[in-house]
Amino acid sequence: MSEIRYSRLGEVTFSQGRPLLPTEQGGAVVVDRQLLQIWQFADGRTLGEVLARFDDLPLDEVRAALSCLSEGGLLRRGEARSPVVQSASPPLPASARVSVVIVSYNSQAWLDECLPSLAGQTCPPMEIIVVDNGSDADPRPWLAEHYPHVQTLRMPVPSSFAAAINAGVQASAGDYVLMLNPDVRLEPDAIAQMVSVIAGRSDIAAVAPKLRFWWAPAFLNGIGNRQPKAGFGADNALGHLDLGQFDHWDKVPSVCFAAALIPRAAWDAVGPLDDGFPMYYEDLEWSYRARLLGWQIVTAPRAVVYHAFGGRIPSPERASLGARKLQHVLYGRRRFIEKLADDFRWRFVLTFSLEEIARLIVSLARFDWGAARAILNAWAQFRRDRPALSALRDLLQSRRKIDDRMLFASRDKMPPTLMWHGFPEFSWDILKTHYLPWMRTQRIAPEFQSAQTPVRLLILSHGIVGKKMAGPGMRYLEMARALQCDDLAVTLAVPGESDLSVSDVALIPYRESDQNRIRQLVDAHDVVLISGYLLNKFPFLAQTRARLVVDFYDPLILENLHYGADDPAAVRQLRARRMVDLTNRLAQAGDFFVCGNERQRDFWLGVLASNGRINPQTYGQDASLKSLIDVVGIGFPDRPPRADAPFLRGIHPQIPEDARIVLWGGGIWNWLDPLTLVRAWPQVIRRFPDARLVFLGTRHPNPTVPSHKMAAETISLAEEIGEKDRTIIFLEWVEYHDRERLLSEADVGVTLHPLHVETRYSARTRVLDYFWARLPVLITEGDVTSEWVDAYGIGRVVPEADEAAVAAALIDLLDRPKDAFADAFSPLLERFTWPQVVAPLRRYCLEGDFAPDRLERNTALPADSLLRQGWQIWRAAGTRAFAHRVWRYLQWRFS
Repeated sequence: MSEIRYSRLGEVTFSQGRPLLPTEQGGAVVVDRQLLQIWQFADGRTLGEVLARFDDLPLDEVRAALSCLSEGGLLRRGEARSPVVQSASPPLPASARVSVVIVSYNSQAWLDECLPSLAGQTCPPMEIIVVDNGSDADPRPWLAEHYPHVQTLRMPVPSSFAAAINAGVQASAGDYVLMLNPDVRLEPDAIAQMVSVIAGRSDIAAVAPKLRFWWAPAFLNGIGNRQPKAGFGADNALGHLDLGQFDHWDKVPSVCFAAALIPRAAWDAVGPLDDGFPMYYEDLEWSYRARLLGWQIVTAPRAVVYHAFGGRIPSPERASLGARKLQHVLYGRRRFIEKLADDFRWRFVLTFSLEEIARLIVSLARFDWGAARAILNAWAQFRRDRPALSALRDLLQSRRKIDDRMLFASRDKMPPTLMWHGFPEFSWDILKTHYLPWMRTQRIAPEFQSAQTPVRLLILSHGIVGKKMAGPGMRYLEMARALQCDDLAVTLAVPGESDLSVSDVALIPYRESDQNRIRQLVDAHDVVLISGYLLNKFPFLAQTRARLVVDFYDPLILENLHYGADDPAAVRQLRARRMVDLTNRLAQAGDFFVCGNERQRDFWLGVLASNGRINPQTYGQDASLKSLIDVVGIGFPDRPPRADAPFLRGIHPQIPEDARIVLWGGGIWNWLDPLTLVRAWPQVIRRFPDARLVFLGTRHPNPTVPSHKMAAETISLAEEIGEKDRTIIFLEWVEYHDRERLLSEADVGVTLHPLHVETRYSARTRVLDYFWARLPVLITEGDVTSEWVDAYGIGRVVPEADEAAVAAALIDLLDRPKDAFADAFSPLLERFTWPQVVAPLRRYCLEGDFAPDRLERNTALPADSLLRQGWQIWRAAGTRAFAHRVWRYLQWRFS
């Protein structure tokens, strides 16, 4: 790709001290100082020159800034825009007949642009009806001369918007009615795209197209709208740069009647618009009424309509809430709630009343008599109409199909509004919060394509990685090594300094107390893998802008039932509740999940289902749910263990060179059963006096992990039978490289466990180590690995706590050379190499996306980073912009 070069479209202007960048269509977008500097410097320069100038900033953020400025129509690239897959106009039913109804008031200039866009549709409407709602000059002669195919209907007196729409629909004949404002312009396939969404479905009340600003056509005017639990009705995603990040939406709470397609059958079933609304809220009321009656409001994101929201050229004055509009809005939302809400009715009434009282006090304090009168007039008007509304409410509530919880469920799941005084707002924190995660994962923008940078994966390990480490540390180290490639740059963050020399993976130490360091590390990566307690230690991980992979390899919720078994019942119950809470929060936070085996996957699917993560969105993405959770267990290198020198044979004073070594290859944990092995051991050494039982470690290599009671009991029992330090050897944890030598010189690998729920879902790291070393395995029945041992004939499976069976099986295994089992391991060695094991995770990192039901997380401002973000906003945009952002955040937080 040739070097990208940029050029500006015009000159910056200022409004109330904030920079406004011009669009080609005469609009503007408000930015902050940091983006203004990049915009100014980029003029006439290449991508490389801009990156070199702003090398003190994260390069991905600078790339994203340039890409957003270009995609937003604020900078011109010296080449084509980002590649966007354009779908062909969908096939339409032969019987598709669309009537268009446009309510016009002094709108001749707008109609002169709207009507030609209708004539150019790939699915032309069968009729266009312009309802003139009392314009100063009768438009019918002009329409007859210039657009003779258009039907006109003139209201006898100026009426409400709802009454005018109703009159137009009544006069129409189509199977579908497209409501339009006159100040819109449609893409050629807009009607076709909307009709295609409805085709074949009988439950759709309305289709919401994608509305963009006429004067800033890369920014969203909305995709449908909604009524929040506080404030006024709001357009969904208002002010956001349209990068396709909302194209996965399939349903919205309501449709904006600036452009809405409604099937005739739905209109007849739901009824006409309530013409008691003087202006505003009539579309919200009709949409929520339809949903209350069991219908759906769906989206057609490929149907694009441009809306002159705020006028042909917007201005802050037009964006203000005038007295007349304020009265209509206050009355409208009261009428809306009075008719529709049931259980939530008084919550809304209380919230609205408090808001209006506060607004009245502020208006009086500012001597804004117009606003004060508007509030009082809205109250008086609603009080007069309330008796008549009671009958409408009773009739509607008697037909209700869904409750308030479902009716208003979507109200708080939409991204916040990004507008400033009528202009789309684009600032550095908005870039990082809303656009950068999308661009990092999609990588379709030229700025990112030319970078050819790998996806960055951070594995945040809770286990230490060093010369001496347990299963989690070993797993994450080998996982990082297997994933590292030209397309995927892996960083392994580990608690504390590591004494292990690792050259093939970026190994970074961290301290739990250094929250900012971890946050910076997370923010610098595209994908972050976490597990277990890390969400408690670093709560901001639930709001990271990176894609979040949750590792469910270790079912802690089951494992922790064994901790503190002697503690009081209340303590154990509290510990269990906390673990359930942590597990649920992990289930809610992740974009992708990995677990240890297929049996675990079934367990975790249940957990995800109970947390609402198995839903139409995740099922629609992938019916197998492999895109949500897949198996990434334990593997081993695609080479045999290194055996360059003896580790114990002939070196340890109690282990002669010809000893038969039985290896307990991991920790002595409370949920395991080493005691049965020790009780069976006297029978074994009577048959094989040269046998030696080696326990790998009595304490966890991580000093913060408490000692396990089972370790002390095992040592005590070995002393009791007189074999401790004679034929039973307890080692402290061996170094990572020495572990391979120990595995190579052992004759049998052992792991025993009681039968309990943790066993059923476990995947023991030590058993995979035995497989790697082609070491015959003695194992208790009941877990996945015991099934593999039995299926492949690579050892002996014994019943739980059966001392005689353990002794007999161990004697049988020691009586045969371990090489006799070697060939039986071959299928497992092919199946469990690390590159094979991590393939689902590699695929997700390179091709995956945010979970479709988790995208909302990336639109919220993380509460635990407010001070940091506030400082960045103030530094980049100044005091006025900072105050505005605080006010807007408070509005969002309380609505």
